Amino acid sequence: MPPKRPAASSGADPQGRGRPLVARRSLADDAHFDVTAMVDLVFMMNIFFLVSWVGANLAELDLPTARHCTAVDTDTTVIISVTGKAGQRAEVHLGEARAGEVVADPAEVVPKIQALIEKGASEGKKTVLVKAQRDLQLNQLRTVLTAASSVEGVKLNAAVIEKE
Repeated sequence: MPPKRPAASSGADPQGRGRPLVARRSLADDAHFDVTAMVDLVFMMNIFFLVSWVGANLAELDLPTARHCTAVDTDTTVIISVTGKAGQRAEVHLGEARAGEVVADPAEVVPKIQALIEKGASEGKKTVLVKAQRDLQLNQLRTVLTAASSVEGVKLNAAVIEKE
């Protein structure tokens, strides 16, 4: 069997090993993308949205002054008063502020409010008035307003306690 001769190719080295003299560049470059800046951007956006969401939930709600209001008849109205300061736990009074029964346990707020409204409805009281101290934030009243609005057939009114 005769010895094998290397195939002649253009650009091969003179000794015939089949390697080109100049390295060929690949047709497609390998993509290198540094994602560090992108990860930093995502973390900064997360922090921004977290801070702005918390700030929006704790912000005061600036409601316009009421122009048209009518007094409610206290004989046909169930009154619930909420007092306290912003950022602290609100006190719920079943009746006028400082005169009604105070609900101390937060777990009892909803059942006691619903029971009071249902009892008033059976006595012919079709209106519920939630009086809140001016310093309270809206999210501190959420539980009381939700409990009061869950009883069907009554009209819900809200008021602000300006002075005592």
